[in-house]
Amino acid sequence: MSARRPIVAIAFVTVFLLFLATACGGGGGGTLGVKSERVAAADRAAAMAIAPDGRLFFGEQVTGAIRVVSADGVLQEEPFAQLEVATYVDLDWGLTGLALDPDFEMNHYLYAFLTEPVEPDTPVARPVVVRFTDRDSEGVDREVIVNDLPETLPATPGFNANGNIHFGPDGFLYLSLGDYDAPPLVQNLSMPIGKLLRVDKDNGSPAPGNPLADDPDADPRIYAYGFREPFDFAFHPEAGAIYGSDNTTVSCEEINLIEPGANYGWPDVGEFPYSDCGAGEGKNAIHLLAHEGTQPGDFLSFVEVSGLAFASAGVYPLLGDSLLVCESQTMLLRRLVLGGPDLDQVTADDIVAEDCRFDVEVSPDGTIYYSNADEIRRLAPTSEGP
Repeated sequence: MSARRPIVAIAFVTVFLLFLATACGGGGGGTLGVKSERVAAADRAAAMAIAPDGRLFFGEQVTGAIRVVSADGVLQEEPFAQLEVATYVDLDWGLTGLALDPDFEMNHYLYAFLTEPVEPDTPVARPVVVRFTDRDSEGVDREVIVNDLPETLPATPGFNANGNIHFGPDGFLYLSLGDYDAPPLVQNLSMPIGKLLRVDKDNGSPAPGNPLADDPDADPRIYAYGFREPFDFAFHPEAGAIYGSDNTTVSCEEINLIEPGANYGWPDVGEFPYSDCGAGEGKNAIHLLAHEGTQPGDFLSFVEVSGLAFASAGVYPLLGDSLLVCESQTMLLRRLVLGGPDLDQVTADDIVAEDCRFDVEVSPDGTIYYSNADEIRRLAPTSEGP
């Protein structure tokens, strides 16, 4: 999600980082045994999902189109579905999430997370989850799964709305919401704002076993809370643990190990509200991110995490089992190697590619796909290494 930052400073740093990315060129990661290959043209593909049959579904954040690339790399001319989206051109507005049902091969369900206008031609919107049935790469039988999240204010910079959606290994649907630029509401457990929610995939009701289900004053859909911009999260493929990103202040960007019922602290991220990168009353991040030449908490050290996914050593031996992090501002794709008995330590942090802007996803066969402003790319394993 995009943060609220001084506009002049943002413009300067963004141009500088884009210059660096252009100078460095696309791809990268040769010493980690990967090479980057172009898959298809795409207009701000902020969301992707790959089917077991090899088709790649992607959502265009601003246009609201869901498109399909066939298993042999052909971009389908007609959209799978066309959604009406309300968007401010930040990462947390528009069409931001896609997920395939765990039983996709049987029921053919695809889920989308978007900000939808409450009424035509109005600036007020609401994050919603909708579901389509895939019929030969055409989305039919649209159903609304979640439609009771708070309405947004008119689109303005810094308004942190919807994040992403993913299915957990338990078969339930998880979705993240930003703080709506209303930090005091994040610690209000009756509100879904600034929370990670866990719901039934068919009707959006609270999933059984949610940690706050017995609290009469809490939204029973809450799985964890205390987030500002939890734009993406990913499930460890073996441990099942959830790792999520959060941009808590202008220059503090976290990777969190998310536990049920836990409070991750926003808006109190240090000794005082909006202070340094400490934890305050919430849980500590396992890793803090910053662009090259800065430290977490430095002015304009932000990287804006926009995508997370897990790579497999079985497919990429040199890349190894690792957490992939796409950074919107730096356009870097990083890999974080996790260690320790609880996988809560980062033992390596390396650059894999230099042209990731929006999302990173891993297909059922383990192939890594990522997106930038105008295309989708994938990483192919090579024998190159250090």
